[in-house]
Amino acid sequence: MLILITLFITIGLSLILKGYMENIFIIISAIIFYRQIIIYKEYKNLPYAFFISFIVLNPFIFFIKESVNIKEVQPIGEKEETLVLLVSEGEDRNYNIRERTTQIYYENGYKSFITGISDLYKYKSYYTDLGDSDFKRKTKEIEEKLKLHLGEGYEVVNTYMYSKPYFEKSIENIVESRYKKIIVCPLFMTEGKDYKIFKERYEKLTLVHHDLFNVEILEPLYKSNNLAMVYKNEVIRKINEIDDDAGVLLIGFEDKNNLEQDILFREKIKTYIEYEDKDDRIQIKMPLLENNKDDIIKDGEELLEYGINTLYVVFPTCAIDSIYTRYLVDSILKNLDMGNTKFYYIDPEKKIDSIVDELFTRISLMNT
Repeated sequence: MLILITLFITIGLSLILKGYMENIFIIISAIIFYRQIIIYKEYKNLPYAFFISFIVLNPFIFFIKESVNIKEVQPIGEKEETLVLLVSEGEDRNYNIRERTTQIYYENGYKSFITGISDLYKYKSYYTDLGDSDFKRKTKEIEEKLKLHLGEGYEVVNTYMYSKPYFEKSIENIVESRYKKIIVCPLFMTEGKDYKIFKERYEKLTLVHHDLFNVEILEPLYKSNNLAMVYKNEVIRKINEIDDDAGVLLIGFEDKNNLEQDILFREKIKTYIEYEDKDDRIQIKMPLLENNKDDIIKDGEELLEYGINTLYVVFPTCAIDSIYTRYLVDSILKNLDMGNTKFYYIDPEKKIDSIVDELFTRISLMNT
């Protein structure tokens, strides 16, 4: 029985690890499988061994998650600059088991003790299929451009919920540096799941105990008219290039986002597109991802009934594309592959600039 439990544990570890560690556990599990199953034909205890290994392995992996508690530190100076803290989900360029375990733990809570291995395997698969993540490259671009816009008197820093540098660690540095004023900019579209996790972690820090009183938190980006216009402009530009009727799927996130705010932002884009579409060449649907990808396929098929040969897929309520978002786009486009119909994913080139302009405007208005 113990050897069979070891078999399932090594299989589980091979599913969530990468590189030489993955190969080691594949070899170990292959040896055990050949010995116990092929040679000794030990089938009887397989269900029990699987169940025990499942109970042992899922909670065990959370011992490797990152510790993100703030440490007690003392101020070592005082800075006159205003600190602008950009907060987003965060994602390493390559698959990082500790960071992804941390994310799964915060997003799923105790449920992650059951689904941890499965969730990690999915993340590993996303990286395997799609390659590197450019999440931090995009947040770095926002940081640099916003710093350029704000000029002297401001310092702009990226921090993340599920990746280094963690939000709590950045707060440690803020306490040590004693900034005169702090503006926190959550890079989330709505007050959804990740935004709520950010607020919970922020409130646990009780910054007033660290003599940080002058702290302002900006709202998420769903109210941004400029960002909605960027999506509208990109859709219109693409459709004008083909000079033909087209369909647009404005896909929302029910579980990840605040649904009311998600719909509000997509409705804004839809209104802008319809106002400019004087010839009624564009048909628009607004499906929700969590309603099942089949619903998205159904909406796509309904658009095709209008005789449309080109369909555009848009995820406008995702501020910065993660490896998970890219996987969703890839899987949806594959499922929408229908004959001669052409499908495109729209991720506006000017999206980063629009986010920077929005943040700059909000920060500037705070100081007037």
